[in-house]
Amino acid sequence: MRLGQGSLYPAKRIERPDKVAMMKQMAKMDMKMGAPAMVGNKKKKTPEFLKENYGMKMDMKDGQMNMGMQDKMSMNKGEMGDNMKMDDHKQMKMDKKMDGMAGMKKDSMPMKSTEPSHMMGGHMGHDMPMMQKDTSSFDYDTRKTYFNYDFLKAKENTTYKADLPVNDILLNLTGNMQRYVWSINGVPLSETDKIKIRGGEVTRITLNNLTMMHHPMHLHGHYFRVINENGERSPLKHTVNVPPMQKVVIEFYNEEYGDWFFHCHILYHMMGGMARVFSYDTPRDERMKNFPVQKLIDETDHYYSWGLLRAGSNFNELFLMSSNIRNEFGLRAEFDYNKNLEAEVNYNRYLNDWVRLYVGVNTETSTPDSYDTFNTVGLIGVKYFTPYRFNVDVSVDHQLRPRIRLDRELLLFPRFFLEGEYEYRADFGWVNDIGDTSYQGETQWLVGTSYILSRNFSIQANYNNRYGWGGGLLARF
Repeated sequence: MRLGQGSLYPAKRIERPDKVAMMKQMAKMDMKMGAPAMVGNKKKKTPEFLKENYGMKMDMKDGQMNMGMQDKMSMNKGEMGDNMKMDDHKQMKMDKKMDGMAGMKKDSMPMKSTEPSHMMGGHMGHDMPMMQKDTSSFDYDTRKTYFNYDFLKAKENTTYKADLPVNDILLNLTGNMQRYVWSINGVPLSETDKIKIRGGEVTRITLNNLTMMHHPMHLHGHYFRVINENGERSPLKHTVNVPPMQKVVIEFYNEEYGDWFFHCHILYHMMGGMARVFSYDTPRDERMKNFPVQKLIDETDHYYSWGLLRAGSNFNELFLMSSNIRNEFGLRAEFDYNKNLEAEVNYNRYLNDWVRLYVGVNTETSTPDSYDTFNTVGLIGVKYFTPYRFNVDVSVDHQLRPRIRLDRELLLFPRFFLEGEYEYRADFGWVNDIGDTSYQGETQWLVGTSYILSRNFSIQANYNNRYGWGGGLLARF
């Protein structure tokens, strides 16, 4: 069906990306990424430390690209790189009605531009000689390199009086895709205080995105200036998108009272902790009595639960997990069809994104092929998720038997996984009687494959040195 008489343009077919070629290109870059979603040492890893030490610094080793995103986008004596001004292509006039907008303090006298109003000559600030701008073909690939907030221009002056006090705040947008924890300055909402602001001042915020995802940041109750190349006529908005590895500067006049929520409008990110509360430190409105701020904060630190069942012909395995940002409870049990069973319950406390301490209880059948006797021990340990995506678990039980576990899952093809597990436990006879030997060791390992059938089910085959060959079903829930 066709509506209207306009010209028809075919939709461009976007090919599947060549991931191998992308990885080769990334291997040629000097990159330092991975700003923590949960900083371990807040005194050391300040917002300024995160800004200077993390981000995508993509200096190509062969000299073909010199982006240096975080460095080139940093302010230098009140100015930012103007490499990507819009002088070389058509300006898009996007008039936006601003009359009557709240959050802009006007004065009868002409308002002078505050400092950042004229410092943004092209806030993208990249050196990208490989990217040629050809306005004769304004297709998707070209548009996505052009469209930014420099296209927005207010119909009138939006600056504030030059003599107003200015409070500068640096907010790094941080996150961890592995656990899906999102934060600001490496601190989730549930672990920070309110940001205090004062009436009659201007709050200027530098939003510095250290993640590889877009974050549309929204402030309740205010309109803010999005500082762009239009200077005094920078637009007013209440939500601004901060692209990956880039920064945006906003400012607003403090003319409200009470507490106001500031958060990423991707609500999964907000619920993961990427939010703050701006507070005028004034008495709360009585109408908000039934809506305490703590309730809002608690909503960003929910417990989420999930599980995995390996149902096999040789043995069965069950994992149950429940976790919020810092705390995690887990159950792991494995059993075969000959009355052999081992189960462990533990509590984990995350110190940062990758390291957690835990305590737990482990029990297993002490007589082969019988449920008559069990050996139950308490244990304490540390778990570390390494940069090469190995899970490392080192622990010792109250019988002074050390144990180490390693496991790794590798995606070989879009639906095909290869997995491996290794466990070694030693008993040096410090508590138990092991006879004349100096120590006794016990090793268990597994190699296996799985193929994803759906979101919840996979078929799997494995070899376990204790239970032998087998296959069956993996169920995720």
